[in-house]
Amino acid sequence: MSVSRVGKTKNLITLQNADLSTDNMGGYTTARSTYVTAYAKMTPKGGKEIFSDKTGRQIENPHTYEFLIRHNGTKNAINTKMRILYGTRTFNIIKINDENDNNNYITLEAIEDVAN
Repeated sequence: MSVSRVGKTKNLITLQNADLSTDNMGGYTTARSTYVTAYAKMTPKGGKEIFSDKTGRQIENPHTYEFLIRHNGTKNAINTKMRILYGTRTFNIIKINDENDNNNYITLEAIEDVAN
């Protein structure tokens, strides 16, 4: 017996907005606010290692993941300025796709932000 797609969405994630506000010095600060919390299917898609030309040391190790969430009427409001929180991990959204254009599921492709 096969598990339905809904049964595979077992990872609780939070989508956060980036809210810009002015500071006292004329610049901007970024604050994060929760947009939506949802269950998702989290799938690792790949990774690569980037090395410095001069030293040969590893300078980056980005990993790409795919998050499948149910469509809740907010697809047009989700954008690539948002980020995904999963536990203590942070992911930057790089691509948003409506699965089969039928408004049932949204796929979010994201890169893990290891700096946070």
